[in-house]
Amino acid sequence: MIDVISDTSEKKEEENYDDRMQILVASRAGFCEGVERALTLVMTAACREDKSPIYTYGPLIHNEQVVKRLESMGVLVANSIDEIPQGSRVVIRSHGIGPSERKLIEDQALEIIDASCMFVIKAQRLISELYRDGYKIIILGVKEHPEIKALRDFVNDEAIIASSLDELPVFDTPPEKLGVICQTTLNTEFFGLAIERLKKQVPNLIVKNTICDATVKRQEAARDIAGRVDAMIVIGGRHSSNTRKLTDICRERGVDTYHIETGDELKKGWFLGRQRIGVTAGASTPDWMIEEVIQAIQKFGFRRGEQTCDLPDESTGKDE
Repeated sequence: MIDVISDTSEKKEEENYDDRMQILVASRAGFCEGVERALTLVMTAACREDKSPIYTYGPLIHNEQVVKRLESMGVLVANSIDEIPQGSRVVIRSHGIGPSERKLIEDQALEIIDASCMFVIKAQRLISELYRDGYKIIILGVKEHPEIKALRDFVNDEAIIASSLDELPVFDTPPEKLGVICQTTLNTEFFGLAIERLKKQVPNLIVKNTICDATVKRQEAARDIAGRVDAMIVIGGRHSSNTRKLTDICRERGVDTYHIETGDELKKGWFLGRQRIGVTAGASTPDWMIEEVIQAIQKFGFRRGEQTCDLPDESTGKDE
């Protein structure tokens, strides 16, 4: 839950506020467990007596503000293996890496700190098993996302990648063995529609649902709150795939939706004539950034209202 500290300097003006002008915060917003674990591993490494340089292989998370804070602690970003100095400590980000890149990093690094998300590791194991057992494989996800690049490496780049229904293959002769796996932050509605369409071609389709629990709950909370407000503010990095999906989900509900990184991007015109503003955030957005945005919205005359209730627990990491 997110606690918002009211700006006491504005209390004198509270009698001028319209009680109907409320901010509703999604029950599931901000850091997921995988991101929290990755940050803990990196910050622990940065505080060790061993002062050998630390590089994350690619930005640790898709949040520029957090990456800059890590840089201030001496944690640098290497966007390619060539940028990693010999003898450095290298952090594998939560998106994971494939076996060929891991081998190259092992030859270069003094130490590897593996911050791969447990759901990503599971997806890597499952796709390896499908490939080993002779299945033709479809990966549902964004082709150039680092998580998908890693999965492709586990199958020698022989998988079909689909990020939309239009990209799903139409087989002249359906393969005898076809398996599906997905990006851990995939839109759950797209996943369901894609599986339904593929099963019409291949009834014995093997489905590995590797969408993580936090993604499902965050998306459900976003759908719920978007249906009860006049506008949505989605907080998260521009390059964050899961944040962009939250933005799409809210817009699909027919509500005006604005994707921002910081409270400085808020515009007064977004709030004119509104009574209820919804707020959610991607998995790479820390609580302090969410609180800053809420404080900024309050300056437009809105009060903190209810927080959407938690959704019931459900396991989505199981194979179908």
